[in-house]
Amino acid sequence: MPVLIRSQEMKTERRGEGWAETTLADSQAIGTSAMVARRWTFEPGARGPEVTHGPIEQVLYVIRGSGTAFVGGERLPLDVETVLWLEPGDRYHLEAGDGGLEILQGYAPVESS
Repeated sequence: MPVLIRSQEMKTERRGEGWAETTLADSQAIGTSAMVARRWTFEPGARGPEVTHGPIEQVLYVIRGSGTAFVGGERLPLDVETVLWLEPGDRYHLEAGDGGLEILQGYAPVESS
């Protein structure tokens, strides 16, 4: 069954200096733990928080702008329509370029048994 989530139903969960994380879809919104989707927005030059995801893989897709991903000591350039695939346990943070940065993050949470 399709699920439509309108922008007013999405919640911004975290904010920092020049960045915000908005949950677009999660188990509460879609009724299943199959997928989580978030939007990260960064003002020009903003640095996001350092993040380590547990036993999951995730994908980051650049919607708008440019910047840099710092993953385990590597510096990776991000441009529009770039996809960054992260493995379980990768520790990273993102920095926006001069025009800001908007990222779509998606991952499938691990169900606890």
